[in-house]
Amino acid sequence: MRLLEKLMARLELPPEAEGAVRVTLSGQREVRIEHHRGLLAYSQRETEISGGSVRVRIRGDGLLLRAMTAEELLITGTVFGVDIE
Repeated sequence: MRLLEKLMARLELPPEAEGAVRVTLSGQREVRIEHHRGLLAYSQRETEISGGSVRVRIRGDGLLLRAMTAEELLITGTVFGVDIE
């Protein structure tokens, strides 16, 4: 059994939690999204990201995509809200 599988079993997390999108909001100025599946839409007022089975919508003003890797997105600006659908 892999280390991640052992950890998930010990924490009693379901198998589908592995690789699930993780959204971290730092105050009202920064959003970090891990395990994303790509950028769906981008503007200074609204950004939409695929999280696999969910979509993450960030609403704000002056939103700026600061960094994007295969694993993580970093968006800065004034964040009014984050919706997960």
